[in-house]
Amino acid sequence: MTRKSISVYLLTILLLLIFNSFPFVYAAVNPNPPAGKKVPITGDTSQLKKFLNALNESKSKKIRIAHYGDSINWGDIITADLRQNFQSKFGGMGVGFQSICTDDIAVKQTVKHSFNESDWEWASLFTHNLNNYTLGIAGTVAKSKGNSWVKYDATNFKSTTRSFKQIRLFYNNSKNNCNVSYSLNNGAPQSLKLEPGMNVKESDINSSGNITSVKLNFTACSKDVNFFGVSLENGNGVYVDNFPIRGNSGVSLDDLPKNILSDFQKMLNYKLIILNYGLNIASPDQLNYTWYRNKMIKVINNLKQAFPDAAILLVGVSDKAVKKGTKFVTDQSVLLVLDEQKLIAQQTGVAFWNSFEAMGGMNSMNDWVNQNLALKDYSHFSDAGGKILADLLTEAILNVK
Repeated sequence: MTRKSISVYLLTILLLLIFNSFPFVYAAVNPNPPAGKKVPITGDTSQLKKFLNALNESKSKKIRIAHYGDSINWGDIITADLRQNFQSKFGGMGVGFQSICTDDIAVKQTVKHSFNESDWEWASLFTHNLNNYTLGIAGTVAKSKGNSWVKYDATNFKSTTRSFKQIRLFYNNSKNNCNVSYSLNNGAPQSLKLEPGMNVKESDINSSGNITSVKLNFTACSKDVNFFGVSLENGNGVYVDNFPIRGNSGVSLDDLPKNILSDFQKMLNYKLIILNYGLNIASPDQLNYTWYRNKMIKVINNLKQAFPDAAILLVGVSDKAVKKGTKFVTDQSVLLVLDEQKLIAQQTGVAFWNSFEAMGGMNSMNDWVNQNLALKDYSHFSDAGGKILADLLTEAILNVK
């Protein structure tokens, strides 16, 4: 990372902590926050019907949504409220997929996620992968150094994040007679057997009672294993997995191994994939984004092959403001990226939702910042702003005819 990118990264963390730690400030300043603008989904909406039809089976099955994005959904922003909306209506409890090691644990409020970074060797699409380790569905992988641990604690941030009853551990490259130790609710250690093989495997921990805490300890036999993450779940219903790839344009999704994605699809059976990118390529210094369109078309076509049963929804870039004189106005490059994204949706035959218009269109980010719905970097949302976008997106999805 450059010195500039590190500074922006640290500033984003600080702003998220400030805005999301003091919701009473938002409530006091904004007794009547803007509702945004209802914008229908366009493009090929017919493919969304297989997702909507799947929702009818949510009482007897688990229906899964993958929400990929850049820092726009980092720390479970937007995703948390999408999950809450769908789980409140269609059932399910738990935050779903969580990487073993990630960079948003300081700001994520839907789960308390802790690990000792020095005990792990890990790589991701948003940091580095110098050793070319196999990356999992979240764009991350972690390898134990022989005495590693990770812990997940449920939180009361949302009504559906308070507990879970099942922990699904995903990995590959395990050998025979390898076990992981775990403890539930700070109880006595127990043993979980890993399945050998090169394909993605799953080992489950189930409880009849509510689990609010799980700690996994990885022994010496785990050193060669690629650990991709866990899923924290409770019963049938809808699960929305948060996959933020900070600093990315979305084109790096093509670096995820196709066989790994196909393995995950067999186990998780995604019915909807949401792609939420654009902020990281919109730049006043660039006028041509044809390269981006061409690469994202390839990404989406590859996702269709890996997830043949899933509908795909491309979310257009949200507003981003730059300062001109004494005012903050829409960065004109946002409009260029938005035009390319409309073409991407059209040329790949996927659905499209215009979050720029849902915010209010031109210069809307300035209003959102003034009402504490977005951060003062004029690019990212607070929890309150993320909820408004999530509510609008949920309504748009469920209103597809």
